[in-house]
Amino acid sequence: MRMLLTLGVLAMSTMSVIACMSDDRRRPPQGRASGACVIGGCASEVCADQPLASPCIWKDSFACYADATCDRQANGTCGWTATSELTSCLAAAHD
Repeated sequence: MRMLLTLGVLAMSTMSVIACMSDDRRRPPQGRASGACVIGGCASEVCADQPLASPCIWKDSFACYADATCDRQANGTCGWTATSELTSCLAAAHD
């Protein structure tokens, strides 16, 4: 019985991740020119070199990335460009 319960919970967790990854509310990926950064994560909160998944949780700060720019930064890594708007929004978010 315990094994069936564990398998049921695992199946529901997997379905949640799959549903989140296929969520139509996500922003479309940015162009994939050689070396371009991509937006990923369940809530489009991740800026990285490749598509990445994240836990399907919500934090108020994730809304700040809706209009933010995901780009290669001066140090060579992908990241969110720190504009005054993004910085202010993140400071005001109540996570």
